[in-house]
Amino acid sequence: MNGQRPTKALALLLLWLGAFFGFASVAHGNLDTVDAAFSMHAARAAWTRGDSALLTQEQGGELLGERMGALHVHKTTDEGHRQFGKVGRDGRVYVWFPVGYVWLLVPFVAAGQVLENVWPAAETRYRSLAAPGLPDDQLANSVSYLYGHPVLTQGLIALGMPAAFAATSLLLLLAIGRALGASWRDAMIAAGAIMAGTQAFALGREQLSDGPGLTFVLAMLLVTVRAQAGSATRRLLLAGGAAAGIAVLLRYQSAFLVAACALAVAVVCRRRGRVRDVAWFALGGLPFLAVLLATGYARFGDPLDTGYPKYDDWFDRPMLSGLAKLFFAAGRGVAWLSPLLWLGVPLVARARPLVLRWLAIVLFAVPFLFFARARGWQGGQCWGVRYVTPGVVLLLAIVLPQTRPWERWPRTWLVLLGCGLFANLTSVVAPTRGQIQLASQAVQAAAANEIPPRVLSPDEVIDRISWEPRWSPLAANWSYVALSRVGGFETKDGAPATGAAATIEPMFGVVSADPLLVLGPQCREDRCGRHLWWNFWSEIADVPAWLLLLPVLAAAIAFGLAGVRRLLR
Repeated sequence: MNGQRPTKALALLLLWLGAFFGFASVAHGNLDTVDAAFSMHAARAAWTRGDSALLTQEQGGELLGERMGALHVHKTTDEGHRQFGKVGRDGRVYVWFPVGYVWLLVPFVAAGQVLENVWPAAETRYRSLAAPGLPDDQLANSVSYLYGHPVLTQGLIALGMPAAFAATSLLLLLAIGRALGASWRDAMIAAGAIMAGTQAFALGREQLSDGPGLTFVLAMLLVTVRAQAGSATRRLLLAGGAAAGIAVLLRYQSAFLVAACALAVAVVCRRRGRVRDVAWFALGGLPFLAVLLATGYARFGDPLDTGYPKYDDWFDRPMLSGLAKLFFAAGRGVAWLSPLLWLGVPLVARARPLVLRWLAIVLFAVPFLFFARARGWQGGQCWGVRYVTPGVVLLLAIVLPQTRPWERWPRTWLVLLGCGLFANLTSVVAPTRGQIQLASQAVQAAAANEIPPRVLSPDEVIDRISWEPRWSPLAANWSYVALSRVGGFETKDGAPATGAAATIEPMFGVVSADPLLVLGPQCREDRCGRHLWWNFWSEIADVPAWLLLLPVLAAAIAFGLAGVRRLLR
């Protein structure tokens, strides 16, 4: 190749940078879920003490969030409804979130501590905003501070980790399309549509383990497709097995997807008379399986114990109603948040060869069948049902590059892609945590206003706001951002607003006099657009928000366009 022409590696690097800065431009300012906050404190403990256990104050826990987290697990365990973790055989609390995710956060925690030493005023400034005037012994009363510190570490994770893995997933989708025989143009259309027009987009800004887990699942799928094409070396199969093992450490339920891909690899290797090559795939994953089993044994005395509740404690709902919710729930259903499936599912019959067609069906169906019976099918504080996002992405990754629906049905394609882009824009404009809080209050208020009045359980509340059209964030998020824009949800002194007229009435048309049901968003980051990092950090750094955002947007556009142009040459 002429040295003056850009190399493919450079083009891919530019494309990755464009995607990274693109996702970073809509990132959160700090961690917006309890799950991520607990995991961050576990990672911080692993970095500072070499042990990922959360300690109470009596045990020597360092930060308020760690101490309160450990106390919460002990308390809920004693009450019989354990949450977020489990007490190990050494009497310490271990979060139940995947062990690989905790270790993944360790480098970010280490870098965050360096930043904290360089810029200690940031933590002081954040405390003055999130918990003004509160003495140390009352800081736990500030929800914002309890979940939001240390602010620099959280900000680094929120801004860097999701965007980095989403950009990597985009390149892996591109590589899968090329391995399936698509041109660079078609592979880019498929990869861009999947990441921007389905609920996979949310993984580029949410800080849970789903995004990194999907990245390694896609790496595994790439190796599987290459094996089918006969271009997978033993070294590549070994790397594919390692990606599969890491995917399981990041999301335990990925084991089902790993089993499907391993079977597909075995089938194609047998057809090519290279059955022994399957051993290389298995060998790549074995070390990670050993780590998982050893961790369970060290913590709880049982290699199969991850800390999560037992299967029967959570998977006890009817299968058919669960499937209906996963597909068609007005607030979270994949039919509305990933509308490309309206083309992708029928077109799976055209996927080639037969082994990949069946693999696409299995990879899509398994997450739906597994989580249809889950009591918490909604997935918690996230956009869409994050548990089934891998199935959506993997099906489309196999089908779209081969069938190219943008050529056969261009108008239908553009309409469905446009609907997906609108859904993803909706996920950006308002915070999931704040919307869930207000919707939950409105659902409870509506039930209390019925004749006779009803009292809903927490499971009933979250089920309603995720299923019924009346509470759907596809509409409510736009009301949320409008109310935030005009100064709603917050009083002049920075406290959350109270009263139905300022909260649930303009959003959902529900009136209530119950003071517990008319609270404004309790976390400061969920008010006035602060969930977006450039608004969040503009107050801490005392600089205009546009000055933070514009360079990131400019980098996204410049790098992205440069990468696309070079690949299309």
